[in-house]
Amino acid sequence: MRFEEHLNIIMERSRKRWIIILASKGDLFPSRYIWTYQWCSIGKDLEKCLVEWGIDKVFSVTVDNASPNDGAVNYIKRIMNSANASIGRGEYMHMRCAAHIMNLIVTDGLKELDISVKRVRAAVKFIKNSPARITKFKKCAELEKLTSKGFLSLDVCTRWNSTYLMLKAAATYEKVFVRYEEEDPYFAIELNSDKMPGVPEPEDWDNASKMAEFLEHFYKLTLRVSASNHCTSHIFFHQIADIVVLLRAWCGSGDFLRRDMGERMIDKYNKYWGDHKSFNILIFVAVALDLRYKLSNYIKIATFEMFGDINGDEVWTKMNATLNNLFKEYFKLYGPSEHEIQPDDAPDFEESSCESLMSSLIAKKMRMNDCGIGISPCKSELEKYLTEDNEANSRKFNILEWWKVNSSRFPVLSRLARDVLAFPISMVASESAFSTGGRILDDFRSSLTPFMVQALLCTQDWLRREIPVNDEEDAELLANLEQDVLQELSDLNIAKSGTSASVRITIDDTES
Repeated sequence: MRFEEHLNIIMERSRKRWIIILASKGDLFPSRYIWTYQWCSIGKDLEKCLVEWGIDKVFSVTVDNASPNDGAVNYIKRIMNSANASIGRGEYMHMRCAAHIMNLIVTDGLKELDISVKRVRAAVKFIKNSPARITKFKKCAELEKLTSKGFLSLDVCTRWNSTYLMLKAAATYEKVFVRYEEEDPYFAIELNSDKMPGVPEPEDWDNASKMAEFLEHFYKLTLRVSASNHCTSHIFFHQIADIVVLLRAWCGSGDFLRRDMGERMIDKYNKYWGDHKSFNILIFVAVALDLRYKLSNYIKIATFEMFGDINGDEVWTKMNATLNNLFKEYFKLYGPSEHEIQPDDAPDFEESSCESLMSSLIAKKMRMNDCGIGISPCKSELEKYLTEDNEANSRKFNILEWWKVNSSRFPVLSRLARDVLAFPISMVASESAFSTGGRILDDFRSSLTPFMVQALLCTQDWLRREIPVNDEEDAELLANLEQDVLQELSDLNIAKSGTSASVRITIDDTES
């Protein structure tokens, strides 16, 4: 079998000056497919994309954790630095995909409960294989006086979000499964056969409940960081902080399973996010540009909790310094030039008195000295922003709208916020962020031409933009619709009509 991967580079058109390049698998924007793992070739193809699209400045590049990607980003950084077309000499350009790292953390935790997950999956599959079994199962639920809006859903083993939804629903029906085993002898016979994992035991149901509880946190976090219809850079700090608190709580749990899972997953966390030097400092700058937090004590305390006192102090100092340095750099790019302020400073010898002439001269020299050392004018706007009261912490707060409305008050800082808040922290959409399988192309997809692949990817995006239902995020809703269809077919007694009919609603969980 032939294994191939491609990297699709997408142009973010919302930028006017500093462009974000997003590594993904398809979109509506111009794209180029790269069929190589060599960082030099990837970097050169990236450079060709920049030339082709007329992009001469790059703010950030978001990629997953792979050495070829690291080399490619460093190549672009050198190109941009040589052309003086990067911010901070490219120090903040390399952004690692958050969803990819979170996926690696969760995958390690799932390995601990492999047999329990397989048994629950087999039990759910047995029930859902027949409308008659579903009907009998629902009658058992009525006898157990169990009322639930959701029903059983079968997962796709390479997508842990569907596994979470399956475990969550199945754990609710634990007593119903026990009663169903008594009502249907074939349930135990089939699940205990040679190639099957067996009937779920009480320990398996306990493990399923714990796993569902644990995965729920990562499920919600992944949906947040992989969102594509609003900015995510300013929320990433809070997501990482939540992961730290969650994993530490599980590591200190008296329950063996929780403790073992927590220790396994925190090892993976420390590998990628445990060292503060491995973080892109823009993550912390982004939260400082959130009007609800800024450089508040909350952010400072959270930083110290995440990294400890010594490293936390280093991160806090670097965060403040980076924010100031970025503002100075943007002030040089977008601040008022000497030519623009000169007319106001030039004294009118005919209409001014000697006192006003001296005042104007002294004020001009003081301003020139301040501009020369690059302190006062650069800090004034930033200090004004930081000293103002924070906005109320509301879910309906629109951070981009606030900066747009207040751009006249903060003309330079708003440009910095526009670019920092715009960079994506995930290179994949939510439907791809949950995959635990390798990026393997089957025989059919391997035979598609690049033109056809791009056409299919673009068509998928067009359809999703028109239809607000997400097949991954609304899997439970779609599962309920499927059960309603099956129930209606069962009530109509189609089998008695002498014709065979089969209806199935399929949720396409394959990677695009």
